[in-house]
Amino acid sequence: MEIYQRVSQGLDGAEPAVNRILESASHVVGRCKETAGDVEQAEGCKGRQIQKLKEFATLNNLWIDFSCLPIIYIDKGGENEVFYDGHSSVIKLNNFEYAGDDLTNFFIRIFVHNEVFSNVPYALVGFTENSMHEFCAVLTQPDVQAEREATAEEIIRYMESLGFVTDYPDEFHNDKYVIFDAVPNNVLYGKDGNLYFIDTQIRLR
Repeated sequence: MEIYQRVSQGLDGAEPAVNRILESASHVVGRCKETAGDVEQAEGCKGRQIQKLKEFATLNNLWIDFSCLPIIYIDKGGENEVFYDGHSSVIKLNNFEYAGDDLTNFFIRIFVHNEVFSNVPYALVGFTENSMHEFCAVLTQPDVQAEREATAEEIIRYMESLGFVTDYPDEFHNDKYVIFDAVPNNVLYGKDGNLYFIDTQIRLR
């Protein structure tokens, strides 16, 4: 499937084909962890999980070649290389750096993000290698029409309105999740007056 079709479908909550990629990939990673022995789990099964995801990508024709796509480079951080598709979406090549030794953490983060911050959801549209030749998930998000970065006070008010307790200015929890790194440069104040949490860290309590 051509990437712009996947991007469009990924931003449409009613489109099952792209949504199933995230769910299916999560199951691949979960099964890999379940079948790993205690020794392998102690040493981290991330390498085996990545290998299984590569096989999953090949089997389902989910490798994306960005070399011939007219995308616009935006930025690079510890885990993401970020691009704009020239239309309405941001594309992130995520190298799983912040997942630690278990890719289950990555999928938990994406699922919870989509539950809590549903106005700027992630869609997993395929896999690729980044400029450092690292295996990456290809994530898309809507391109937010932002007026500015949100302030710390606006972020706190919003999170507390969702029932989260403030632990630190950028960290919040409820009975299920801890959301952190919710700093102003990761949260945008949209031209529509809404807040958009585009890049936070999330873990289970």
